[in-house]
Amino acid sequence: MILTSILCFAGFVPQWFGPVTIDRTLSTKGNPFDSAENDVRVLFSQPGHKYERLAYFGQGKWHATLSATQGGTFRARFLINGKPAPGDPTIVVLHATGAAEFVGLSGKRFKLSTGKTYVPFGHNLAWQYGGAPSYETQLADMAKAGLNWTRIWTNRWDGKSPFIPQDKAEKLEIGWMNEPAFARWDSIVSQCEKNHIKFQFVLFHHGLFSTTTDPNWAEHPWNVANGGFLADPTDYFVNGQAKKLTKNWLRYAVARWGHSPAIMAWELFNEVQWVDAAKKHPDRIGDVTAWHKEMGDYLRSLDPYHHLVTSSSSEELDPKVFESMDYLQPHLYPPNLFPAILSTPLPKAKPSFVGEFGVHFETVNEALANRALKDGFWAGLLSGQAGPAEYWYWDEAYKYHLYDEYAREAKILKRSGFAENPDAMPVTIEVSGGVPSDLTVTPSIGWGETTKFVYNLATDGATGSLPGLSSFIQSVGSHNRNLMREPIRLRFSAAASGEAHIVVGEISKVGGTIQITSNGKLVATKNWAAEPSDHVVDQDFVVPFSPGTNEIQIDNLGVDWFKLKSVTVPRIGSGVRAACISSSHYSLMRLQWLGGIGDQAKSLSIPGLDDGDYEMRQFDLRTGEERVSKVSVARAKVMKYVPLATDEGVALFQGVRAAGTSSSSQRTLPAGGKK
Repeated sequence: MILTSILCFAGFVPQWFGPVTIDRTLSTKGNPFDSAENDVRVLFSQPGHKYERLAYFGQGKWHATLSATQGGTFRARFLINGKPAPGDPTIVVLHATGAAEFVGLSGKRFKLSTGKTYVPFGHNLAWQYGGAPSYETQLADMAKAGLNWTRIWTNRWDGKSPFIPQDKAEKLEIGWMNEPAFARWDSIVSQCEKNHIKFQFVLFHHGLFSTTTDPNWAEHPWNVANGGFLADPTDYFVNGQAKKLTKNWLRYAVARWGHSPAIMAWELFNEVQWVDAAKKHPDRIGDVTAWHKEMGDYLRSLDPYHHLVTSSSSEELDPKVFESMDYLQPHLYPPNLFPAILSTPLPKAKPSFVGEFGVHFETVNEALANRALKDGFWAGLLSGQAGPAEYWYWDEAYKYHLYDEYAREAKILKRSGFAENPDAMPVTIEVSGGVPSDLTVTPSIGWGETTKFVYNLATDGATGSLPGLSSFIQSVGSHNRNLMREPIRLRFSAAASGEAHIVVGEISKVGGTIQITSNGKLVATKNWAAEPSDHVVDQDFVVPFSPGTNEIQIDNLGVDWFKLKSVTVPRIGSGVRAACISSSHYSLMRLQWLGGIGDQAKSLSIPGLDDGDYEMRQFDLRTGEERVSKVSVARAKVMKYVPLATDEGVALFQGVRAAGTSSSSQRTLPAGGKK
């Protein structure tokens, strides 16, 4: 019997053996990179165990690699198109190498093949900029900061494409592959292994098949203009030859690097929503969906180590495209980062975390970059996702000294208990004792469908953003009115009369018309005429309101969209911005004291939290300082709570007493133990 599945996610795998790679010069005909012409495999066997592995071609020889949960001596025989190759079998010995940690699924989280929870935390490292630190250097520095995850692209411009040489003057015969790229990938995989960093192996990027967004179609060798076979990049997802060449690349990747536990997942596409088949021809989205399923299934059929399969992202795209993926990878560049990530829609039965995020259209400096990291880290944890959001701009790591911030966050992650409490889900908590403040809220998403139209600002705006609200206020006369089917209604209670401020940031080049009513009375209207391009106005509309209950309505009666930048209502804010995940025995939260801590008595009300004694760990998010204390919970409320900092993280663990207590009392104790 040929065994192809050797992982054990249900229990602990104490020992792995290998990898060992063998090679042989074989007499094959035709294209060695075409698996239809040359299906070369190796059968590794010993009494009681057999493993079949795909072989790959490189440097004039055929190679195959084996890792296994059994060691010792194996006889390895090459097979060409199902028949034994001439010559005697090769004798190989697999030596013990420790417990390899492949990433698998555990509900809405990730688990390693050793049984440990895996929380991905890092930043993107898609390609190496000219003059930038090498992959070797930056991966090592990531590891020193406590990071364990990254995304790396298959692309031409730094020499990692199987189909397109880095030198544009160099040409490959269609169907053959770019061997120098594979040596580069060998080094990357090796460095990720050395530094214990898992990476998403991005197999294709959107520019390859786009004529509008980061387009690379004009230089693609499969383009008929360059002697290829595709007249339109839209046809990539259905063309038989394109599918064949794609599968040859997927097979090669599995054969050469599939043994590596450094690969968290095969990522089929970066931001497939920008390819022409999705952006320019939405009627062809079914082709993109079917392609994802076909290629995902093909990878799974090949990969004996069962790496996960994913793709990205989900902006402006039918979510059905990613139904066959093992986990989701949304990418976000929103106007208000922290609340936007908090309100990211989550799948019901699989993990999700933000694989890319960045600051939206702002000039970034060191302070803003560090704040973005902090916001992405906490929003990812507190939204019910499988880990922190992952920053895109890896070039800023050195420019803005970000590894100091990453190191603080990595330490907090270990001490927070997040990994040990996968049942903790988002809850709305009440925090007393804040200094009353103005409440400013923003839309939570950029372009997209608004799914909520009536908001209670006191509760819906507690995080600083309105969930389900697009910043693009669509007009009644626009063909995009289906993205915003009703006016937006904002409700709140005020102790005294005052003036709210509604800021419109940008106007469509076609124009738009805002209409604002307060408690049923028209208070403002403004028409913006068409201009040559979309344009920024940053216009502030003052809206009076009365004591008691109020409702402000915002609508667009023009021909196209305007962008809602922010809404501010004075003196209705609680003075603290709070986000939390909780279970019956554990809570993790971020508290931002907007008006300062003040001297009022503080308390925390956390729905569903069991009564009893808890250990409280508080983290100053500016300095990384930690304070540990004991608190009691009665009727789901923590009394006499004393903040540590104006921006802090707080973790509550039930039953944690002292080092060496029973395993039942240690169930929520994070790695690192009691400080």
